[in-house]
Amino acid sequence: MKAALRTLCAAALAGLVHAQAPFIAGLEREDLGPFAGAVLVSELGCTSCHAGGQKAFLAKPGPDLSEVGARANGAHLRRFLASPSGVKPGTTMPDVLAHLPEAQREDVANALAHYLATLGQPGASGRPQPDAVERGRTLYHSVGCVACHSPEKTLSDSVPLGPLAEKYTVASLAAFLERPLDIWPGGRMPDCQLERAEATDLASYLLRDQAAPPTAFPPDPVLAVRGRALFAEHRCHACHRTGDQLAPPGLPAWSTLRAGEGCLSGRRGAWPQYPLTENQRASLGAVLSGDAAPWTAAEEAQLALTRLNCVACHQRNGAGGVASDRSEYFTGRDNNLGDQGRLPPTLTGVGAKLKARWLHEVIANGASARPYLHTRMPKFGSANARPLVAILKALDTPTPAVLTRVGESSRPHQAGRELVGHRGFNCIACHTFRERSAGAIQALDLMTMTERLEENWFHRYLEQPERFSPLTIMPGFWPDGKSPLTQVLVGDSGQQRDALWQYLAQGPDAAEPAGLALEPLVVTVRDEAVIIRRAFPGIGKRGIGVGYPGGINLSFDAEQMRLASIWTGGFVEASGIWRGQGAGQARPLGQDAALFPPGPAFAVLAQPEMAWPVPDPTPRPRPSSFKGYTLDDRRRPAFLYVVDGFAVEDFFIERTAAGPRRLERTLKFPGAPPAGLHFRVAAADSIEPRGANEFAVGRSLVVRLSEPGTVRGAGDAKELLLLVTGRELKLDYHFNAKP
Repeated sequence: MKAALRTLCAAALAGLVHAQAPFIAGLEREDLGPFAGAVLVSELGCTSCHAGGQKAFLAKPGPDLSEVGARANGAHLRRFLASPSGVKPGTTMPDVLAHLPEAQREDVANALAHYLATLGQPGASGRPQPDAVERGRTLYHSVGCVACHSPEKTLSDSVPLGPLAEKYTVASLAAFLERPLDIWPGGRMPDCQLERAEATDLASYLLRDQAAPPTAFPPDPVLAVRGRALFAEHRCHACHRTGDQLAPPGLPAWSTLRAGEGCLSGRRGAWPQYPLTENQRASLGAVLSGDAAPWTAAEEAQLALTRLNCVACHQRNGAGGVASDRSEYFTGRDNNLGDQGRLPPTLTGVGAKLKARWLHEVIANGASARPYLHTRMPKFGSANARPLVAILKALDTPTPAVLTRVGESSRPHQAGRELVGHRGFNCIACHTFRERSAGAIQALDLMTMTERLEENWFHRYLEQPERFSPLTIMPGFWPDGKSPLTQVLVGDSGQQRDALWQYLAQGPDAAEPAGLALEPLVVTVRDEAVIIRRAFPGIGKRGIGVGYPGGINLSFDAEQMRLASIWTGGFVEASGIWRGQGAGQARPLGQDAALFPPGPAFAVLAQPEMAWPVPDPTPRPRPSSFKGYTLDDRRRPAFLYVVDGFAVEDFFIERTAAGPRRLERTLKFPGAPPAGLHFRVAAADSIEPRGANEFAVGRSLVVRLSEPGTVRGAGDAKELLLLVTGRELKLDYHFNAKP
């Protein structure tokens, strides 16, 4: 390892390793002219060391290193510190050791790596699984990753990923992808709102060629102590946090710097070394002399949008937007909407269009009113949202609309409801209303309009939609200012627009417009079991509902391998999943619903009194996984899964011939269960014995066991546990049974 590192260092110092210039995504796609230097000042972290006179010169904070040892392999850190741009071409991390002699450079990089390896404990590791890789491939090319990074079809103007396979395990990369702002608060890697399983799938795809996880890097305590001192000595704390409270380095102010000196000189010395291009060096030199000149609001907006690379997806005033060679990766769920249904919206005039609170929610927390887009609006965090919202609201001054108010005596809510309905302007033909649709097109939900939009903009847009969006499919309802619906508010176009606003502003109290009501989609069960794989109450997207003949039903959580609920009567009403673009839930019908607790159904308890483990939100490979199901001749599923390394076959069958309706459950274990394995049958406020191995759970459910069970306290509730000792368990669940 030392020999390889020495060779790399020597090659870097001799200029034999290609040191690619820092890659700034927004600068690669737009010619910003005089603004380029200001973007570079921010993205290279210049004002982390040198105080600047421009508030636009915001320093991009480096990654938080407080837990870096838990996510990044120490051997990779050692290589990266020795030659940042040699290991990851295009990185904005400068080479702070470039001025050191080769042997000393190697020694310092090694000590720093050992120190960083002490910050956090590495978690579990595992190889990417083929099915996860394929799911991750789809996610990577659809949710927005390729707006910045290269797809498999390599594109040159892409943010480099670097050697991920030598840095991460699947688990550590997934943890980063799920919450990147915790590590990169600057927002250059935003939060794409990935669920835990999605983050694991995406990490598996990114590490698809990893033959084995990186070799463990145990830190040497002596070297770590020295590395901690070197961390401060080389001013790494100017950009990175580690948990130590260190005073920031006191260096000359930005305005006192000279283009031919220090970091901009191109010479090696006791300063960070950036492999800048001549254009980058010239752009930085240009802003040195203009440090005190004020920036206009338009320039500040352009700088902020470029720094966060919003221009990769959004167009504003003719600049930015989805590049032609990436357009194919921006797709949507509704082809009826055309490009509006697949491309992110324009930011031209967005400050006049959106309310400040909603605009902040969009930028900070990824709020979106467009569920039909596959590309997700990422989260950039409040620290990035607040100044950008203020700039856009100040910059985009609206043209006042002429408002014609409708008084209460004219019943504006009733008039607005009539205009929205199918006998009026039929807005519900294209727009959803509380996520319900009356037609094939499912454009923006009407109930979000007044929450998101400035009233002034709403009036001006309705007056002439094509003025704001020339290719919009939104029709103009008042050609030449005249309304075709003369019977509503005497045909006054201004009053009709105001009535629409007042009606929609009622929010939850707005009465449903005429023509929206649709027949419920009830899934019935006859002489065979019916299976629906979708979200159910209390379960995420990996829910499985089963309706059995005779009117007894269950939902199963394939993420946690647990029974989630049982109910009798009707099976499900499925409008939420068939008409909700897959985003809704199946709604159980019937009655007598019995709910079972979230979390693992099986756990190894070293002592019987140990607390039941809570669900682990950390994305990491686990020894538990769902393996699908088989079907019998009546299409009843037998669920197959692995728990703590041993296999389970879980089969339910309805029993309705005599007595109360009940489900008989058989759990089979092909292998011997581990010592101390317990099965949590139920958890409820009340669990009482009803006879030999029979327990009343709550008010309506009775459970009969094939083995003796144990009732114990669990906080304010009770738990019913079974110790698993054999190869099979049997349980009966039935409702309204009498002792």
